[in-house]
Amino acid sequence: MQLDFLKDPRYSVRNVSDAIMKVPNEYSMLSQLGLFPEQGIRTTYVEIEMKEGFLNLIPTSQRGSPAPEKKRSNRSTRVLKTYFMQQNDTIRPSDLQNLPAFGQLGSEQFMEQFDDVLSERFVELQRGYRQTHEYMRWGALRGDVLDADGTALYNCYTEMGESQTSIDFKFATTSSDTIMAASKEARRFMEQNLLGETMGRQLYLCSAEFFDKVVTHPVHSKIYENNPVGKPNPLLEDLGVTYFQHGTATYIEHNGQASYLNADGTTATRRFIPANECIIVPLGTQQVFRSYFSPGEMLEAVNMPGQSMYVSLKELDHGGGIEIHTESAPLFLVQKPRLVLRGYSSN
Repeated sequence: MQLDFLKDPRYSVRNVSDAIMKVPNEYSMLSQLGLFPEQGIRTTYVEIEMKEGFLNLIPTSQRGSPAPEKKRSNRSTRVLKTYFMQQNDTIRPSDLQNLPAFGQLGSEQFMEQFDDVLSERFVELQRGYRQTHEYMRWGALRGDVLDADGTALYNCYTEMGESQTSIDFKFATTSSDTIMAASKEARRFMEQNLLGETMGRQLYLCSAEFFDKVVTHPVHSKIYENNPVGKPNPLLEDLGVTYFQHGTATYIEHNGQASYLNADGTTATRRFIPANECIIVPLGTQQVFRSYFSPGEMLEAVNMPGQSMYVSLKELDHGGGIEIHTESAPLFLVQKPRLVLRGYSSN
């Protein structure tokens, strides 16, 4: 049977790519928290202009006198490539067996059933991409963005020419509220290093071990017992996470992890947040976090703004089935990594 129905516009690259992106995202915690907004670019690289803003008070002057020239920000440029990934799947004749043949009575029913099979494959394929994207976003928060085999692709601190600051919570010190002291240190450090950025709250993404130490600290636990979640936060409650708000700080427990294959074929697991640590990030920023996506390796996508996933369909030789080809070309970047801090305890 000739699969002429693939020429239908609804199976074009644009339409099937739109369809796979409409599948609900099960791996979107960081995105829902307002981190790593997506931006499509027309190139296979990102050119980042490093510009740090200055807040200068304008002095008074005499009417009619020359106006002072506005001081411009310092600029430098960095160029980073996006990373290409792809995966294929195939709908075999056996997957469509016993459906009405195309061209016979009931062909519309056949296409509807074919669409059902295609939708099932889309769910599986997009899940792999979105899990990989989330894994890479967490890597960017920690510094190293890793490939599927655990090798480092790039380090955000190295690429942006900055270093990470660590905040010591000193959990074993019970005579004072060391958690509040550490929170103040983190907030003040961020405020002093915004350099033209904006910031609202500070978010503490905690490992289970770290979160438990926060809420059971002899001094700090009294606050948690009397006010376990602070003011209700619909966003966090919708995410189904365990959280605690105090002042401008929000503590979230997160136990995400991903498995990958080593070069020798063994399986390793990497936690998104290391045990007994937390990742401290600023919320309400403008340019700190970005998810860049380049165009796919398809003629229809050349020089067009990129998107998170692309799909194309192709009939295999000898009627062997329909190949589903998928692609993604992302770059997940913390553009001002100095504002992402590491929380730990030295005692």
